[in-house]
Amino acid sequence: MPRTGKAALTMFPIAIFWQVIRFYQRGLSWSSIVNLASCSLATAHEWWANFQRHGSPCNDDAIQNRHADAARFNAQFLRALDSLVRAHPEVFQRELSAIFRRLTLLPEWDQRWPTSTSTLGEMLRLIGYSVKKVERLASERCFAQIVAQCRLARHVPDRFIGVADETHFHGAAMPRPRGRALVGQPLEALAPGPRVRQRFSFIAAVSYTRGVLELTVSEVPPSQCGDDWVLFCTSSARRINGFVPGAPWADEPNDCVLLYDNASVHNALADELLTINGVLLMHLRPNCPNFSGVEPVFADYKRAARNLAYHHPDLDDRLIHVLALASAPVGAIQGHYHEARPEMWRYLPDFAARAPLPR
Repeated sequence: MPRTGKAALTMFPIAIFWQVIRFYQRGLSWSSIVNLASCSLATAHEWWANFQRHGSPCNDDAIQNRHADAARFNAQFLRALDSLVRAHPEVFQRELSAIFRRLTLLPEWDQRWPTSTSTLGEMLRLIGYSVKKVERLASERCFAQIVAQCRLARHVPDRFIGVADETHFHGAAMPRPRGRALVGQPLEALAPGPRVRQRFSFIAAVSYTRGVLELTVSEVPPSQCGDDWVLFCTSSARRINGFVPGAPWADEPNDCVLLYDNASVHNALADELLTINGVLLMHLRPNCPNFSGVEPVFADYKRAARNLAYHHPDLDDRLIHVLALASAPVGAIQGHYHEARPEMWRYLPDFAARAPLPR
C-alpha cells in the first residue's frame, strides 16, 4: 500500500520537487510532467500549491527549504532583479538594504520574495551579473559625468589638490601573533587576538606636498554622520590654503583645492563653510574612485596597522590606527597621485598624447 503525507514527500529527492516546478513554468502539461518526474498527479499538484503559497514546493521544515532554491525558480523575481540591474546599476554598489528598498517600489513586488543578502548575491550570479559587470554598467551610465570630471581636473596640477575621504576598519580584521615558535626565532603566525578589537571609522585628507593634512578617528558604533563631516571640514579649513579666483595656476598657493566624493555624510553646510574660507571644491563623480589618490593611501594604512598590531600587540587600538595613517610617507602619497593622473587621461584620448602630467 503506497505511503501518503510526509512520508511520501521523503521518497523523492529535493531536485524532483524543483524539476516539477520548472517543467510547469516552461508550459508542459501535467500529464507530461507526471511521466517525466515519475510521481502522481496529486503529488505534483501539491508541490505546485505549496510553491504558490510560500515559494517552496515542500511544506516540511525537516526537508531543506532554502530561500535561494525558491528564488531560483521564481521567474517574476528574477525578471524584476534583472530589470533593476539594467535600470539602476549604481544601486548595487551601495548597501544591500538599498536594493531591497528599490525592489519594494516595483509594481510586481511580492512579500514572498527573498530578502536575505546571501540569496540576493546568488541570484545576481544566476542571471549573469558579477561585481565587475555591475561596476562596468554603472561606469557606462556615468560616462558623460566622468569625462566632464576629467576635462575639469586636467587643468589642475597635483600640488594644488587635497583629497578627503572616509574609510572603516573592522576590529576582527586586525591580526595579532599567537601560537608557538622555537627559542630565538620570531613568531610568523598571524591570527586574530583573543581580546575584542574595536571597529573604527576615519575621515582623512591628504595632500601632494604635505602628506596627511587632517585626520578624524571615531569608534563605531555610532556611525559617522553629517555633523562629523562638518567638524572635519572646520578643522581642515585651517590647513587648506585659499584659492585666488582669476589668478594663473603658477601664482596659486599649494593645497587650495579639495576633492571629495558624493558620500551621504557630505552636506551643503560643510560646502558653505569651506567656500567661505576660500577653498575651491571639486566633487568626484560617481564610480571613479581610481581618480582619487587617497584610496591607495587607505590600503597602505590598513597594511601598516596590521604590522603595528603584529609587532606591538600591547598598543592601544586607537593609537595603532592613528600612527599607521599619520605616518604615511609623503613620497608614497605622491606616487599614488601619479598613478591616479593617467586614469583620467584614459577618458580623454584627444589630450593624452600631447598633455604632460601636471605636478
